[in-house]
Amino acid sequence: MNNVTEYLPHGFCIAWNPQLLAMHVISDLLIAIAYFSIPIGIVYVAKRRPDAVLQPVYYLFAAFILACGVTHVMGILTLWVPLYYTQGITKMVTALVSIATAIYLLPKLKHLMALPDLGKLTQINSSLAQEIESRRQSEATMRQSQELALQAQKTQAAFLANMSHEIRTPMNGVLGTIDLLLDTELKPEQHQLAAASKRSAASLLSLLNDILDISKVESGQMTLRNNPLELAEVFTDVEAALTFEAQSKNIELHCPAEAVPDATYLGDSVRLRQILLNLVGNAIKFTDVGHVKVTCREVSRTGQQAVLEFTVKDTGVGIAPEHQKNLFKRFTQVDNSSTRRAQGSGLGLAIVKELVELMGGQVHMQSKPNQGTEVVFTLKLAVQLPIDSAAVEPAAGPIFAAPAVAKFRGIILVVEDAAMNQMVVCKVLERLGLESKIANNGQEALDLLAKESFDLVLMDGQMPVMDGYEATKLIRSGTVPGINKNIPVVALTAHAMVGEDQKCLDAGMNDYLSKPLERDKLINVLGKYLKQV
Repeated sequence: MNNVTEYLPHGFCIAWNPQLLAMHVISDLLIAIAYFSIPIGIVYVAKRRPDAVLQPVYYLFAAFILACGVTHVMGILTLWVPLYYTQGITKMVTALVSIATAIYLLPKLKHLMALPDLGKLTQINSSLAQEIESRRQSEATMRQSQELALQAQKTQAAFLANMSHEIRTPMNGVLGTIDLLLDTELKPEQHQLAAASKRSAASLLSLLNDILDISKVESGQMTLRNNPLELAEVFTDVEAALTFEAQSKNIELHCPAEAVPDATYLGDSVRLRQILLNLVGNAIKFTDVGHVKVTCREVSRTGQQAVLEFTVKDTGVGIAPEHQKNLFKRFTQVDNSSTRRAQGSGLGLAIVKELVELMGGQVHMQSKPNQGTEVVFTLKLAVQLPIDSAAVEPAAGPIFAAPAVAKFRGIILVVEDAAMNQMVVCKVLERLGLESKIANNGQEALDLLAKESFDLVLMDGQMPVMDGYEATKLIRSGTVPGINKNIPVVALTAHAMVGEDQKCLDAGMNDYLSKPLERDKLINVLGKYLKQV
């Protein structure tokens, strides 16, 4: 088939002219090299862009151009060797690839024509670039807004913490002096006036606590305890706290501790007590004739989780339907006029709703004008399993229970910078049979502890010169000569924000008391560290 004797080489007639032969060889070689390199680039792009439009065209063009390159190589070879059949087959393959490319491409031309031109692509690209830049600016603005919001939240928290401290400090003096006054022999009228002053001060403190609670909820710092919760004790406490208010209005308060479910649940008794005090206090406030009743029942139990339903029902003035939907919103009251019958901040029911929902429940109200009001809320609480008394080990030490009148023996160092609070705390300690000495700041406390012997330290937190946290750390370090590093240190601070108790414990204090000072809590704490007379 490739017999040299039958066919003359293609370059036989031009072999006598070296320049002409070189021109044909070099031109075909360069064209072939170009044809071979182009498909490499096309295949590389096609593999990198598997999602490209009309991708098969890439491979067809690559095959077509490669075949064209082979035909030029054959053109060089046939100058010396008559491989005409091979050259014909190569051209046939090139023709088939060309036809296949045309057959595939021609129907796709309308799609190619539909593609935007370079100007439109440039415009689209410019629009996309502008959109990307706009989104970047929006994200930057959003980040800045978030930073500002976070800074505002921190500022608000710092403001509330500072205001809480500044208000609680004088409130400790007010409530403390009134308590001391009520312990003295007073005429009936004087006792009545002092008791009224104490109730007013307690209302002011309650308002402060409500504001702090709302702040805790907003910042996500509201935490719930999960301790054994005795419903009977909670009902007894609520009734004891509000009986006087109900009796002063000649209405009956029914809060029967004996009617609650006979089971021990796990929950936050402090927050449950707060919910009931808010609801029952509201009911008494808006009831002039009749009664206020509080009930509790277990409506369901699944495994070790129970759903409790609490009801506070009164025979008061009632609430119109159009006002009921807004009552659980903050700073909302039925009557906002200057002549309204009951004063308040409008925070009590909002806090009730927040606490109930935090405890996995819901609250709703039914009321009609002049027919009373019924508030029902549910709580999801775990049920504590009964404990085998025989398996319980005795406690390591005696548990102190505060008697009605407690007397102790010992000398207390009161570290406090406010003169009014110094007087109140020392007077209370004196009534409990204790001696006391005053240090105006942490440094004075260290100096006195190094020179004299004390049985316990009541340590304020925020003070000039040296605060209570630093002073306690130095006491516990054992680096100050003459100081017993194991002396009991109890925080007595006006800081009552979330985490303050842990901050005091982390500094090395043994216990935490907040201002205004409650005598019963003080007695319970003192009972842990001092001998009772």
